[in-house]
Amino acid sequence: MEQSTRIKKDEIPFEKLEKVGVKKEFVNHMENNELKDFLNGFRSSKLYTINAQINNEQFRIPAKLRLQKQENGVVDVKIHPIQRLHVPDTYMGHTFTKDEKAALLNDKNLGKTIELTSKDGKKDSYYLGIDNKTNELIPLRTKNIKVPEKIKGATLSAEQKQKLAAGKKVYLDKMTGRNGKKFGAALQVDAANRTINFSDFKQEKDLDQKQAKSKGAKQKVG
Repeated sequence: MEQSTRIKKDEIPFEKLEKVGVKKEFVNHMENNELKDFLNGFRSSKLYTINAQINNEQFRIPAKLRLQKQENGVVDVKIHPIQRLHVPDTYMGHTFTKDEKAALLNDKNLGKTIELTSKDGKKDSYYLGIDNKTNELIPLRTKNIKVPEKIKGATLSAEQKQKLAAGKKVYLDKMTGRNGKKFGAALQVDAANRTINFSDFKQEKDLDQKQAKSKGAKQKVG
């Protein structure tokens, strides 16, 4: 059954996209989850080359695309070109400390949750990160991320779940990859991609062999 989205596929304003130089066939190359996010009003995961006028000159520049549905039902196209990497002094009512700016610039992730104020004046708890393709600051409400009990077959402890939900980085081992092999990695909420990011991978083959040897166990072959 097709999942419902904020915007239907037949509502995509292809004529507006073609005006900025994007052919309608681009949606046919999107994966299912990517298309679902796009139809829900999130930025495209890929960069597309668009027409842009800068100082009365025409250019072709890379940018992410986003759909926005107005109250009257009209769907507009929003353009998100690559920006200079910069963290402002204040953002959505929050004044950044020196350490917070450094975390965003160095890690592309604030590493914690903060209270931000939306355009309608409502305050909420957010994760905050920087899009690694466009350098935009991306806020994500904490309620939009649900930390699971297990990730890749490995169970998170209560402490790990709490830290992960708070935007902090945690290390989880004994996860199982697609190839069936065990691995460990650092996990952290990625606001820009609305997911949990994996980094600092470590294959556990050598570790398992050392543990088995110390216990006098024999390695299985097969």
